[in-house]
Amino acid sequence: MKTTIIHTTILALLLCGSISATENTLESIQDIDAAMFGFDQNDTVLAPAKILPSVKIEEDSLVRPGDIPIRAPKLKQNESGELILVQYTARNQSNRNQGQANQSPSPAPTTELPQTYRDFNSMTEAERFASLRRSIETVLVANVRRGMSTQNNTPNEVMLMALPYGADAKVFQPNPNFDPRDRNANPAARGNSMYSIGALCWNTPCNGKAMLRTDGTKIIARVGHGYQNRPASFAAMLAMSNIMPNYELRVNSGSYTIAHLIASEKMSLSKGMNMSMALVALSFYGESNEQWKSELGETWNIERMVMSELNRQIDQGTSDVTDWLLGLTAAVKLYENENRPIRGPMALAKRQLKTYQDFVLSIQNDRYLWHPKFFLYKGFNPDAFETMYSGGHILRWLVYSLPDSELNDPRVVRAAMSLAATVNRVKPETMASSLNAKQLEGLAVSLHALSLYYQRVFGEVPMQAQGQVLANL
Repeated sequence: MKTTIIHTTILALLLCGSISATENTLESIQDIDAAMFGFDQNDTVLAPAKILPSVKIEEDSLVRPGDIPIRAPKLKQNESGELILVQYTARNQSNRNQGQANQSPSPAPTTELPQTYRDFNSMTEAERFASLRRSIETVLVANVRRGMSTQNNTPNEVMLMALPYGADAKVFQPNPNFDPRDRNANPAARGNSMYSIGALCWNTPCNGKAMLRTDGTKIIARVGHGYQNRPASFAAMLAMSNIMPNYELRVNSGSYTIAHLIASEKMSLSKGMNMSMALVALSFYGESNEQWKSELGETWNIERMVMSELNRQIDQGTSDVTDWLLGLTAAVKLYENENRPIRGPMALAKRQLKTYQDFVLSIQNDRYLWHPKFFLYKGFNPDAFETMYSGGHILRWLVYSLPDSELNDPRVVRAAMSLAATVNRVKPETMASSLNAKQLEGLAVSLHALSLYYQRVFGEVPMQAQGQVLANL
């Protein structure tokens, strides 16, 4: 995924005076929210995001009266054993037991929308993008500090919050010898800020956990609670942050590089496993014509990984489906960037992606985002974190996969506007340590989606401004 995430732009704007990080900024977020969407204190959607202590949520509680069951596009084998694409769209409750629905426009909203939603079509394109640009900048600045620390946050949490800001993301490392009761102590002695990616790559313990280990011959990124949720997620984050393969990794007294980690991820592949994040990583750090053998003796290349993913059973109601789409997109982009012919599994993957793009834009809810159950239902949920979790994952993939010419589609612009407003519902004083794992992931991925949209639509900050940012960090 050869793309540089716009991680220094917001910090540059902060330092250059375009945005203030004081209380005025927090007021301006509310002002922008009201001006853009017409929200006021009586609107349900402006209620502060509710912080829950656990990720244990009854899945049935995510489905509300009026939600419309839908079916997502899927692949099926025909009589010849070939995979063919079967497309579904949003279906009305009364049609639930009927045959495949034909494509049709989304049902009209059944609830009254805020005034500025209704006025959207009267805005010029310049006005839309000016409002959206300001909104994304303000939200990203407000979230640049969420109290991330190596003492309270796990490697997975540090990794997630590094996504929106890339190589410039920072985490605080407390000084274990600092005594907060000592009134004469230098405040600077509390600890120091360090780059999040550097902390993870140098295996700094985070909440007592270290991301990397070695088996004596190769370096391995751990998978499990507090570590990676899926294999190769760490490598994928490095790829999405545009970190070069010769960047150093440290485990105990051993020195490695990201290239060693990528070699390890290749060796660990096995038939039927989730390869979505591995595709993201290998599409950035590898080449389309590479071929290798795994530890199990299986022969792999990008095309065979894509075929394995196309055959894998995907959960359409969780982020599994958007990670899957992200991996397929990265692989297709690799082939296109290398001018390789798109045929066989790659052609099927490309067709699948276009089908999902059309499908996703057909199932937006009244707030132009998506149901917490992703592609199983169409409807609105007032829970900010559930909305961010699905909306962030879906919009991130959509923004990454769409061509430049389609990023100004009003449906995409509205989705970005609505997601920024939803992120704004998380109070600035809310620390990362107070969020459960799912809430933090939803926040981080939503910020990443907005950051990626900002980069692709508005471009990067000039190099001299980037230099000023780095000099002042």
